[in-house]
Amino acid sequence: MNIGKRHIGSREILVHSIFWLTWIVSFTFIQTLNEGIDSWLVWLMYYIITLPIFVVHTYLIAYWLLPLTFFKGRYLFFSFGILVFLFFFSVLELLVSNFLVFGIFDKPRMFGPTYLNFQNIVISGIGNHYIILVFLAIKAGGSWYRTENRREELLRTKEETELEISRCQLQPQMVFTLMDQLEHITSYHSDKAPEMIIKISNFLNGFLFESKDELIPLQKEVKLIEEFLSIHTHALDGKVTSNFIVSGNLNPFLVPPLLLLPILNGVLNIAYKCNNSFESTVIIKAEKKYLLFSFTFWSDQEFRLTESKNIELTKKRLKYNFPGKHRLVENIDDNFIEFSIEIFT
Repeated sequence: MNIGKRHIGSREILVHSIFWLTWIVSFTFIQTLNEGIDSWLVWLMYYIITLPIFVVHTYLIAYWLLPLTFFKGRYLFFSFGILVFLFFFSVLELLVSNFLVFGIFDKPRMFGPTYLNFQNIVISGIGNHYIILVFLAIKAGGSWYRTENRREELLRTKEETELEISRCQLQPQMVFTLMDQLEHITSYHSDKAPEMIIKISNFLNGFLFESKDELIPLQKEVKLIEEFLSIHTHALDGKVTSNFIVSGNLNPFLVPPLLLLPILNGVLNIAYKCNNSFESTVIIKAEKKYLLFSFTFWSDQEFRLTESKNIELTKKRLKYNFPGKHRLVENIDDNFIEFSIEIFT
């Protein structure tokens, strides 16, 4: 933590140093253009020698006067402080420039005896405050930029945490569902229980242990979907006709694990709650820079999909992993459900 703070402090010092160096070079160049190349040394020394005055003046306002008065609503004290600084540093700048710059490097430029008059002090002070306003504008812009970056980082961390929690909740939910289905098979079709146990065991091996990474090869995801559909088809004993179609080259693709399974789980559970016969079709199509997951589920009779939590979770995961490069299409009717996930890489 301390290292991070030192790093940020060093970066701010570097930015401020670049600002003041740019200020010296820029104004020296401008003055040289106005008066000719012969005057460059005088103005360079002027901006170098008077630099501490501008720096102290600027930092006193930015880091002391503003936080102590303006940010606390003490606007009268802030205005008074600005006026005091204007007169004090304006007089100091006129004295230093007259005796330490012009008196040494260009005596003809020295001011007359009455140069410390009200008009000159005000003009010089306003010029000093112009530099301060530029500095404060850059500082405010930098603070806004850092705040926005920090806010985006916090939102990203919050989103990552929410997705991780949802993913951790997904595993026990699906395991619990599979156990219910195993109990159903054991109660009504005990002869199918051994095969069901083997199928669930094979699925859980990949579901729990091979899908821990943020992204997994598409082949693994396809295998998990195929095994999951096989479990449901076996458990439902003919109530669901399942079609599973895979085409294209799967090798180049990495996908978030269990991307389609929550939707499949929510929809297929409908078949356990009614006496309809269903047909499900899963299509996975891989093309160059394009990946399609499509799932359709339909019946001759009406049914209703009430679960939307899994769909919302899938939308969040797509937005997180493929921002601006995905599309999820829902088509839900009285006896028909279709979900299509398109990913553009």
